[in-house]
Amino acid sequence: MKRLLLPLIVLTISFSAQAGFLIDPYVGTGSYVGAFDAANAAAEGADIKDAEESMTAVGSRLGYSFLLVSAGIDYQMATVDDESQTNISAFVGVDLPILFRFWAEYFISSDITIDNADSEFTDGYGLGVGFTGLPFVSINLEAQYLNYDVESDTGGLEYDFETVSYLLSVSLPLDF
Repeated sequence: MKRLLLPLIVLTISFSAQAGFLIDPYVGTGSYVGAFDAANAAAEGADIKDAEESMTAVGSRLGYSFLLVSAGIDYQMATVDDESQTNISAFVGVDLPILFRFWAEYFISSDITIDNADSEFTDGYGLGVGFTGLPFVSINLEAQYLNYDVESDTGGLEYDFETVSYLLSVSLPLDF
């Protein structure tokens, strides 16, 4: 009898897998700090200042979620002191059942506008955490680290430009 009871219990319990498409639009504001490699630029006599500004950003994470794990692409458009930045990253996230979610992202491309210079994206990554205690809404805090090679239009100076941004955002994670 005991041999039949265990298979009967296993057959009657249904496991439901929650998998589907993830759309997570967000809007937020935060701070943006950009630091130039001043040693190389100062040796060439350039007058370069670090930037510390506020930023606003809108974007969306699009992907696929399965049980507690999600993955996909994040497209973000940010405005920093009337200049624009467009970022595309791949993300992997974990949605915990205890009202929190975490994600990490690796930036694939980033375009930034720097006055009197041409920039080329080199690498970047980001980390985020979200509080999902409100119905249908997530409050997120995200840190992004991006690096660029910059060449000045005047004088042909080359230097590194590193940015760190912290973004507080509100999103609407839809899973269907």
